[in-house]
Amino acid sequence: MNPARGVGHGKLILLGEHAVVHGQPAIALTLREGVRVRVRAREPGAPASETEELRGAVAAATAALGLDEERAFEVSVEGELPVAVGLGSSAALAVGLVRAIAAHEGRRLDRETTARLANEVEKIFHGTPSGIDATAASQEGLIWFEAGRPPRWERLDVVVPALVVALSGARHHTGETVGGLSERAGRHPEVYRPIFAAIGELVRAGRTALEQRDWPLLGEIMTMDHALLRGCGVSTPALDRLVEDARDAGALGAKLTGGGGGGAIVALPADSPETLVANLRERGWTAFVA
Repeated sequence: MNPARGVGHGKLILLGEHAVVHGQPAIALTLREGVRVRVRAREPGAPASETEELRGAVAAATAALGLDEERAFEVSVEGELPVAVGLGSSAALAVGLVRAIAAHEGRRLDRETTARLANEVEKIFHGTPSGIDATAASQEGLIWFEAGRPPRWERLDVVVPALVVALSGARHHTGETVGGLSERAGRHPEVYRPIFAAIGELVRAGRTALEQRDWPLLGEIMTMDHALLRGCGVSTPALDRLVEDARDAGALGAKLTGGGGGGAIVALPADSPETLVANLRERGWTAFVA
């Protein structure tokens, strides 16, 4: 039988990561880069070649779709999205899996259902995800997101400026950085609650800057957001150097994106994004236009 297919896209958090888990809004956008998943029914008794984590994700997707737990699938995954750098690779995989298995069963899912089911699958990787990654991976464009039960999100009908992503060269585990910050915030809420609130205010100001196309202000807001995230302990010396290099190389602002603890930054070019990419590459960083 021909395999069924599903696609999930990466995401880029422009503002608000980490604070979104603590009741504040965030702004994210969908990346072109993503993963493509193919599934077909596995013959009874056939050996599984997937990793244990991927088998767990397949089982979670099967359960989320309400299928018999005994169902087994052969899975293959391909794509161009960098893994474990804060660009939503696990959410993209979860969305692709849910869509592929649903297609295998002759079901078509709307985007809201896809995001909800994919978030259940992503718990295999991140424990208690906020839902922003799965939502962005299953949607298109720029979204405003607020965590909750259910989460609330809306698509922002604004111009998205050209952005540049640069990689620090270190991978990270989002669950560890999110969990570590949540543990510290739980021990000292009087210290962290005002920081999360300040990040939330930056997100709201960032939305206004986007709506007014005030790119210099948006750049300032991004850099301030990074400073607060650094104060929360989720940045690294490499990410801090990368942010400074991006600003020196012609960015209006820059910040870590995603979980931190390694991974990637997002920068807002002052003019040509290709020029900023070239300047960062000359400094030894891996960079691309988002």
